[in-house]
Amino acid sequence: MMQSVQLLFTRRRMIGSLLIRGITWSSFSHVEIVVGDQVIGANMVGGVSLTPLKERLANSSYAALVNIPCHDAQAIKQTALSMIGAGYDYLALFGILVHSERFDSKTRFFCSEFVAWAFEKAGAPLIRPEITGRVTPQHLWMLPAPTVTAGDPLSLLNLA
Repeated sequence: MMQSVQLLFTRRRMIGSLLIRGITWSSFSHVEIVVGDQVIGANMVGGVSLTPLKERLANSSYAALVNIPCHDAQAIKQTALSMIGAGYDYLALFGILVHSERFDSKTRFFCSEFVAWAFEKAGAPLIRPEITGRVTPQHLWMLPAPTVTAGDPLSLLNLA
């Protein structure tokens, strides 16, 4: 039976968000996996961690929920949860900027890399494995998805 994992794409009215969106040609600067009433993702402060969904939406200027079809949603979420505490991969962001994989870490992540990694390790790759370290929020946003709901962040709270 086909299941799905919900991804939360967000952006903020902050210079960092604007820079990420500009460099990656993305409408969004951040992406995370929804796990119940929380999201798990790689954050610049704190690395891989859980954040209350309501808090993430309240701090966003625009958000979208996307349902990604998969065969085992629980395996993807458990894989993501197993990495809580992993560090943030600042050097990989530099690698994207200079088009080099040399700066990619296997134990640290940035947001979109973490999401792609969790799906891949759970046996449901979203993209080719060799580009996981260079995936941006825009790459994940462009994936075909049957359900996309975007708009005012807090209006999405009841849809997650």
